[in-house]
Amino acid sequence: MTQKFTSLIEFLERFKDDDDCREYLVQMRWRGVPECPHCKSKKVYEYQSRPIYKCRDCNKQFRVTTGTIFESSNLPLRKWFLAMYLLSSNKKGISSMQLARELKITQKSAWYLAHKIREMLNNKAALKKLRGVVEVDETYVGGKRRGSKRGRGAEHKTPVFGMLERNGTLRIMPVEKVNGKTLKGLISGNVVRGTTIMSYEFKAYNGLSKFYIHKVVQHGIKEYVNGDAHVNSLEGAWSLLKRSIRGIYHRPSRKYLDNYWGEFEFRYNTRKKCIEMRFTELMKCSKIRLKHIDIRRTG
Repeated sequence: MTQKFTSLIEFLERFKDDDDCREYLVQMRWRGVPECPHCKSKKVYEYQSRPIYKCRDCNKQFRVTTGTIFESSNLPLRKWFLAMYLLSSNKKGISSMQLARELKITQKSAWYLAHKIREMLNNKAALKKLRGVVEVDETYVGGKRRGSKRGRGAEHKTPVFGMLERNGTLRIMPVEKVNGKTLKGLISGNVVRGTTIMSYEFKAYNGLSKFYIHKVVQHGIKEYVNGDAHVNSLEGAWSLLKRSIRGIYHRPSRKYLDNYWGEFEFRYNTRKKCIEMRFTELMKCSKIRLKHIDIRRTG
């Protein structure tokens, strides 16, 4: 029976070494039956002297990490697992400095490792459209500067648009412009037509009633709830996001903001799951080979 874990101590007991990690990947990726990632054949065998497989059909060698985020990494697999556990279990995230101390690696390596995981989480291919009741809102994220203005269009900040299913999935993304064309285009691409949309009275949302049931609250006159119409759930998510940025990441580079949003989305959408389930969900995303990250930028 597979050992469960609900704490860091139990996690370390479950994954004592790289062999335990490879065994976990074999079960997760192939359900215990190795499959060639090149030709999908199951006619493979494993070398006795090293953890490498060879396909009898295409004659190619491969590892359980081939074609995954772990491929070609010099970092021990157990440290990858521990990094993913720490990132998924900390409610506000973990800084590269703290991650470096926990893994006993350099800050530069920890930063690179964390961003590989975040980029993996930011893969939004084939996402299902939101439905039911969806709250939409925008906010601004970034460092404060003395003398800069506040409110919509705040200087030195990045506009971020969000859509949240009531009691469901959060989807956020940075935008270049906060206008009707941009926001309504994102809603159209991410929300099923006929869905009930909740927003406040911002003019950029005018016209949504053509394809959606559009309900509005008037923040300008201090109306924050009108029957079932409100965006309080999404504003609560914004509050969590900003506390995470201010408290952990401080001033993330605009170049990598998408990755931070992907991490926050994952954390928010799995907030009701136990530690083991969150780790499992994160590991399921590892089955993709990512492009190289420019480590010269340390945002």
